[in-house]
Amino acid sequence: MRKWTKEAFEAHHAKHPEIYTRFAHYASRAKRRKKYYSAKCIFHRVRWETEIDEGGEFKIDDGWISHYARKLMAEFPEFSEFFQTRVRRGGYHDNN
Repeated sequence: MRKWTKEAFEAHHAKHPEIYTRFAHYASRAKRRKKYYSAKCIFHRVRWETEIDEGGEFKIDDGWISHYARKLMAEFPEFSEFFQTRVRRGGYHDNN
């Protein structure tokens, strides 16, 4: 199984749902001021808090950024155009 598949993301998300909660929180804050924003920037804010502010050892990999952005856009229509997405070769985001 390739590392960044939807299935791998779902397993990762099941183990660490707090990452998505934080991602959604900061995306909502950004949306109050911006029409579009960077999922990567939001993700790095989450990373900062979990690794620096809280001193956690848990590492958050950049490979999940597009998965979190697509999950938020799929679950909340108001975010449907908030992040710019691309079709990736290898299609691990097929049909989403």
